[in-house]
Amino acid sequence: MNTENLEFITFCVGSLSDALGKSASQVYGALRSSGVLNDYILPCYDTLHTFSKDYLVEELTEVLKERGALA
Repeated sequence: MNTENLEFITFCVGSLSDALGKSASQVYGALRSSGVLNDYILPCYDTLHTFSKDYLVEELTEVLKERGALA
C-alpha cells in the first residue's frame, strides 16, 4: 500500500462515516471485516479514485450492504 492508497482509503472512510452517521472506526471495521477494503477498494483504486465523492459513497454503501456489513 502506498501513500496515495492510504489517502484514498482515509477519504472513503471519512466520506462514508459522514454519510452513514457512524464513527470512522466503525466504517473502517466494516470495510475490513467484509473484505471491501482489500478485495475491492485497493484492487480497483485506479478506477475508483476518478469518481465523485457522492458516487463513491453510494457505490461503497451498496457493496457493504451486498456483503452483509450494513443493514
